[in-house]
Amino acid sequence: MSTDRPGPDVPDAEQPVDTDPVDTGTAADDAVGDVVQDDADEPEGHDLEPIGAPPTRRRRRRRQGAVPPGRRRSGWPMLAPSLVVLLGLTLWPLGLAVWSSLRRSSLTVQDDTFVGLDNLTGLLGDRQWWVAVSVTLLLVASAVLLQLLLGSIVAAAVRRLAVPAAVVAVLLLVPFALLPVLSATIWRDALTTGVGPAWFGYDGGATAASALAVVGSEVWRGTGITALILLVGLSRVDRVLLDSAIADGATWWQRLRRVTWPAAGPAVAVAVLYRSLDALRALEGPLLADPRDGLRTVPVLLWDTTFGAFEVGLASAVAVLLLLLAALLAGALVAVLRPGRNA
Repeated sequence: MSTDRPGPDVPDAEQPVDTDPVDTGTAADDAVGDVVQDDADEPEGHDLEPIGAPPTRRRRRRRQGAVPPGRRRSGWPMLAPSLVVLLGLTLWPLGLAVWSSLRRSSLTVQDDTFVGLDNLTGLLGDRQWWVAVSVTLLLVASAVLLQLLLGSIVAAAVRRLAVPAAVVAVLLLVPFALLPVLSATIWRDALTTGVGPAWFGYDGGATAASALAVVGSEVWRGTGITALILLVGLSRVDRVLLDSAIADGATWWQRLRRVTWPAAGPAVAVAVLYRSLDALRALEGPLLADPRDGLRTVPVLLWDTTFGAFEVGLASAVAVLLLLLAALLAGALVAVLRPGRNA
């Protein structure tokens, strides 16, 4: 038995050995061509595998921004302190006003009796209350309509001017930054004893002059902020649609109703709602314009009841009814303007 094992093949000595250098360029080109050919054979959309270990589940969640359910944190603990402070500053005075409106309380007479809804029903049955409500709503409607008209003109003019927005905002907000007492005093002196009677010859002591001074003060203060709000609304109007409507021969009313109003309608609703509620609570103008109580609005009635008659319970009832009036006015304006539909 032979124990010899076959060894590796050794080239014969007589066989010639190729000693030429290897053509590295040709080999590299062939390798690149093979890789390109392999890539071409792959279907489209094939992603190359990443270099290194595949991402784990935790790394994949961290990369995608997902948080495990057990480690999810709510934002309520951070909002709770500010929310408690806000509710305390809002609900505590409101609850105290409602509770005081249910009592007969006065600072001049030692009487603190629970009377229920007598203060509220007494005001609703008083003619003086309804006159004050009528005067207040008339002044609010006049001031807001003039502010909306003048603010629209100013916003449309500013939009066509090449003026920096910061400069425009500062110039328009200068009257609004002044104290309401200062603007009310200026307009009262101008329209009751100043240039108004001197130039136009009317009776400066009439109630109409005082009402005109109140409206002028509110319009002067609120036109700037109204114009800024409307300017934001006008910036949402698509210029291409407006030019297309003009090219199609649409009238100005059709362009306003079909192009401008759907885009600027929410801004108009915000401006009307904000200025209406701000004018509803205005006290300085009516109080300073007619000190003889000829122009009694609801805030003036509240002032007189609190600091004139010192009737705390009745004044609280006036405040509660004024709050309800503001809520009804806001609800009516939102229902009429319907800003959400035009957004």
